Formats: sequence, structure tokens, C-alpha cells
Amino acid sequence: MGDNGSHPMRALLVFLAAAGLLAAAPPVVEVRVYKGRPTVFIDGKPDALPGFNTFGKAAFDRSMTLAYGNKFSAYFITPAVRPDAWPETRFWRGDRITDTPQGPPWPGLFDLDEQADHVLRGDPDGYLIVRFGLWPPPSWRDAHPQEYFINEEGSPGPAPSLASDVFYDAADRFTAALIRYCESRPWANRVIGYANFGVQEGTHPPLAQHWLFDHGPLMSARWRRFLEAKYGAIEKLRAAYGDRAATFGSVPVPRDKLRGPAPALAGLLYWQSARENQPLRDYLELQRQLFLSRMRSSGEAMHRAAARKVLFLHDALKQTMQGWTNFGFFNYPGGGGGVSWPLAYPEYLAGSGSMDVMSLFGGRGFDGLITPHDYQARGIGGVYEPEGSADSTVLRGRYFYCEMDTRTYVRTKNEIGLARNDREYAANTWRNLATGWTRGFNSYWMEFGAGWFDPPGIRSIIGRQVAAIRESIEWPHETVPGIAMVLDDTAVLETNGSGNLHNEAVMWEQKMGMARCGVPHNIYLLEDLALDHFPAHKVYYFPNLYRVDAARLDLLRRKVFRNGNVVVWGPGSGISDGRSVGIESAARLTGFSFEMLPVNAHRRILVSNFDHPVTRGLRADTVIGGPLSYGPVLLPTDGVELGLAWVKGGFNHTGLAVKEFGKGAAGNGTSGPRGEGDYAAVFSIAANLPADLWRGLARYAGAHVYSETNDVLLADRSVVALHSLQSGKKRIALPGRFHVRDVTGGGEYAREASEIIFDLHAPETRVFVVQ
Repeated sequence: MGDNGSHPMRALLVFLAAAGLLAAAPPVVEVRVYKGRPTVFIDGKPDALPGFNTFGKAAFDRSMTLAYGNKFSAYFITPAVRPDAWPETRFWRGDRITDTPQGPPWPGLFDLDEQADHVLRGDPDGYLIVRFGLWPPPSWRDAHPQEYFINEEGSPGPAPSLASDVFYDAADRFTAALIRYCESRPWANRVIGYANFGVQEGTHPPLAQHWLFDHGPLMSARWRRFLEAKYGAIEKLRAAYGDRAATFGSVPVPRDKLRGPAPALAGLLYWQSARENQPLRDYLELQRQLFLSRMRSSGEAMHRAAARKVLFLHDALKQTMQGWTNFGFFNYPGGGGGVSWPLAYPEYLAGSGSMDVMSLFGGRGFDGLITPHDYQARGIGGVYEPEGSADSTVLRGRYFYCEMDTRTYVRTKNEIGLARNDREYAANTWRNLATGWTRGFNSYWMEFGAGWFDPPGIRSIIGRQVAAIRESIEWPHETVPGIAMVLDDTAVLETNGSGNLHNEAVMWEQKMGMARCGVPHNIYLLEDLALDHFPAHKVYYFPNLYRVDAARLDLLRRKVFRNGNVVVWGPGSGISDGRSVGIESAARLTGFSFEMLPVNAHRRILVSNFDHPVTRGLRADTVIGGPLSYGPVLLPTDGVELGLAWVKGGFNHTGLAVKEFGKGAAGNGTSGPRGEGDYAAVFSIAANLPADLWRGLARYAGAHVYSETNDVLLADRSVVALHSLQSGKKRIALPGRFHVRDVTGGGEYAREASEIIFDLHAPETRVFVVQ
């Protein structure tokens, strides 16, 4: 939050309001932790903030009646965009940026004043959040072609270069001008926040098209200055790059090896030493420097322009989306050119410079995040995972607002995660809301003006859900000890830059077995472990902790390697010391001994030991892994074998192994307290562990298992929920005796209950409050 509550402008507004010259002073808005979750306080009162967002006059007239009738708290309004010059607004044309609208209105214009009037006539008690993006208008683009990204084929990209000071200065001036305009309007006393969606929602648009390296003159000049500042002496640069003729003035921006011919790409090892990938590392470090600088500047512009305490949200910091490819997912045949999923593509977040991002919350103008939810597997039977780093944001006491744009049968085809009837809509959205309740974040409804929520059945469901959202503010939130996925958002520095493995080991691991094992999970960043109030968990999964150093080992020993926890190491854990790739650093991190195959290879694991607590009860045909080829391949040579490796050569390698340290895991069958150095570790050579295996790992660690049926299970101290496509009798085991209330069904379920048993009629989500 900004610390400008005593700003002279606010004092003036308070005076004018008291004198009757204004209807009311703008509200004081801040984020405080209330009953365990970051909550928006408006003039000192907590608000659950059910929100609604649509676009355009026709959509306001049709869809806002739903929101007004249910007395939503927050309504989004957006600067109108000229239909024949997207995304031009009346505040930014060419080089002219003003805090009053420019030029005559165009036909059909539905401006901010009209949107605010619509809302406040429909719900006089409603609050406004102003949503805006930073795409430059065509008139600016035409005047500044030299400011744009240039790919390695010499073609201009879809957005300005991250090195363009001219563009980012203009974007900050536009941000400030828009906010000053809103703060000057009669409806400013209902504005509680500003939501900045950036140029492309916290990522760099060329990466969506799989272009990493910017070869334009702006980035080339910035690149050379960066190298000179980093290395200082030319001899150090020459040694790092293996180029005795290099000079600071001549080193070109690298070219992307991932775009090379297929035979060369097949042999390009995924994990790489600094000697092999130093230019890539340096370029990504430069992008990080630029990204963080641009984000801080944008937050400062918002803070200065508002001149009062108000909510500043950003669509950014999507570390849980490591491995995403925008064009690989969205560009459908016939709709956008039919882009195939690439054999290799640059990792989206790191390529955008989005690394080491949590430091941004220490600056002004950063009260939280507002992001859509992940598009992969979001429909019926899937999961609700925000694109942004929700758990890390909540852990820092900042607000997270997730966009719940659930498509419905109003549109009959080609809609992502389409709810085909009212039952599917209810099952999807109750699951979504329960995810937020159990992880401490909030959601708002959004639709693109297509009338997704118009059917009476859907409106009835939403009405009940808004009532539940308002009630939920009094449900205490506390994370329960379950599974923690811990991500290193700098991991790509130790690789060839590809995002393919992260799509499997990070993005899909969240949605498959981990989400369905019956034990709650959270997704954190590595630096979160250093926080004093980091919540205790039982299982810690590190899918991409590739680099090991003394500081990281010390952190893990203090926070993870203790108390009978179980640590699950992904395929390349510890493979790099930051300089070289090998088995020594992997052994230092994981405690296992290894042999290494210095090749890319697909890998699978056949579970072979069914007597160990981790694997007991698994099916005989349990196979882990798939056809994705990456390497070098680390193969454990000690510990207890749990699974055989099906990998290059076909020898009797171990693919899944467990090893105990000190007194071992809390659930290993031996008694006595566990403390520092008492834990167990499991090393897997492949990703995507099945639900039954995750459940065995959790039980081995002493975690409470809520469900055994491989349905999507959500839980914290006050809420438990189960989402399923399979009808039948379901049982949720509780970690004690509780008064249980049925949120979705209504009414009391039981008092002093240690379990919840019910018949589920799929598709369905059942949500219960346990207190």
C-alpha cells in the first residue's frame, strides 16, 4: 500500500466533503490480514469484495443487472478503446498523453464517466476498480518503429523492446494521466483501486510467438553496456565466452539455438554449464534487470498519481506458469494460423525477465496481483490454478484477486473449459471459489460481453455464491501441513532456455496427481522458505532446483531437512553448481549418489517395490514419465529402489529411490520425535507422479489424508471441498472433530464429526465449513 494517506490532496477532499462541496471523500483503502487472509479494508471495514467485470455498453445493460441485483462490492470500469484503432484510448494518441480526453467522441463510445454512472445508478453502494492496459496505440507505433523488438530474422515484433526507455516513459505517463483523470471525477469517491494489466499481462509479447532474443539497435546497445558493467575487463568477457577476439563494442545479441535444425536441437543438452550457455545466461539476466525496473517504475507512477491510499494491483508475476507457451496453446487451426506445440520453445517467464520477482512487493504501488487462472485443464474435472503466484502473494500479506472467466453454454463451441450445462457451471465455480477460500485469495467474475452468465439457472447459482463469499470473510484461514511445491524462478539459467520440461514438471504436476491425491497442496517460490512465518508442510517437492550453493543448502537445512518431512527431488535436482553440470553438486543437494548419462533421453519409471510405505498399495502397472527427451540423465545409485528406470540403454538403473536421514520420515513406523536432520528424500528421474504415489509420500511424511478417491480435494483449517466427475459415495476424513456445515447444500451437516460422508452426483463440487 502507498503511505500517502496524509497527502495534501486527500486533506483538501476531506475538507470539501465536510463543507458539503463534495458528496464524500474518496475512501481510504488498504490491505490488512484479517482472520488469516489478506483482505481489502475500505474506510476501516473489511470487505469480501465480490466483483464483476464486463466490457461495452450492450454488456453493461444486459449483464450488470446480475451484479446489481446481488449487490456485488467491486465493479470494473475500463477506458474505452477506439474500435478502428485498437488499443487507442482518448488519453494517448501518438506522442500526446493527457489527463483529459482528447478529440471528439467516436460513435458508440461508452466512456469512463458513462460506465461509472451506469454502476452507481445500478448500485449506489458499489465501488469501482479502474482496469487498464499499456499496449501502445497504433499512432504511437507508427511514429516510433525504431522502439520495437526486432527478431533474429530482422522482422519487427508485436511490441516495443524492453530496452525502449521512450516507450516505458510514455506508458508511465499514460498510467499517471489516466489515474489523475479518474481521481478528478465526481465518482472518484467510489474508486477503491486500479488494476494494471501491462502490455501483455506481465510477460513480453515476442515470447508468446517464441522469439526470445531482441536484435534491434536499442537492445543491442543495452546488451553491450550490460556486458561491460558486468565483466569490467575485456579479458573476463573473452574467457567467459571462449572468444579471444570479443570486444564490448562488437559482441552481438545471441541467436536462439532452440530455433536450429532438428538434429542439432535433439543433441542440445537441456542442462548446461556456464561455459556452454553463458551468453544465454547474460541475456536473461539483462531481461530480468529491465523487467524489474519497468515494473517498479509502473508501480511508482500509479502511487504518485493517486495521491491517496488505494488498491494497486498488477497482472504479472506468473511464476507458477513456468513452461507456458501462449501460441502453442491458443492459436487454433483456422482461428489464428494453427500454430503447433513447438518441439522446443524459450521459457516464457524467464525470457520476459520475470525472475526474482517477490522483491517488487517492497516497492510502492504494489498491493497485490490480479490475474486470470491457468487455461490448461480449467474445465470440468480440472483445477483452478491462478496464473499469478497466489500463495507467495498471500504469504506476504498482499491481496490476490483471480479472474474467474468461466465460459458457459451460451457459446456452443471453441470456448476454453466450457460449462455445458448448469450442473457443470456450478461444479466448476464452487471448485474455483473453494480453491481461493482454502488458499487465502479471492475471485471475481469476468465475461467478455458475450452473456455467459445470462441464463436464469446460472444467475441463481451466482446469487448463492455471492452470499457465500460475503460469509467467507469470517472463516479463519490457516494453511494445513500438506504438500508444498517449491519453484526456483531462476532455474532456466542452468539450461538451454527451453520451457518444455517446466510445462510437464511444474504446470502439469499441479493439475494431475498432486491435485488429486487427497492432501492439500500449495505452490511457493524458493525465497518464500526464508520467511519467518512460512507455514509448515510435510512434503516438499522441488521440480526445478537445479542449482545448489551454500546459501540454498543452509536454507533447506533450516526449513526443510527436519521434523520427519519428505523431500521429493525432480529429475535435475542439484545438477549445477552455477558453473558446471555434474553428479557432485547433485549429491551435495539431495544426499544420493549418482551416475550420469550425458545425453538427452526420454525416461519412464516402472514401480518395482510394493512393500515400502511410499509405494504400498500401488497398482502393478504404475508407470511414471513420458516421451519428452531431456538430459543429462541423473540416475541414483543408492537408497532403496522404488522403481526401475526405462531409459536409454535399457540397463537395470534405478528410476525412483528413497533414502532416510537421521530418524527418517515421520511415517516410517518408528516412534519418537523428529527434529533437525531427521527426514527422508525421494529422487525421481521423471515427472508427473500419479495421485496414489503422492498420497503414499504424504502418508509417509505423517500428513493427514483427507480423501482416497483421487478426486480434486481442497482444504484449510476452516474449509474442505471435493470436486469430481465420478458419482458415488465419497468420504472426507477430518483431522479432528468439527462442527460441519454444508455450504453448497445448505444447512448443518453434523456436530462433533470426524468424517464427512455423502453421495456425489457428478459433476459436482461439495464445500463444507469445519469449525
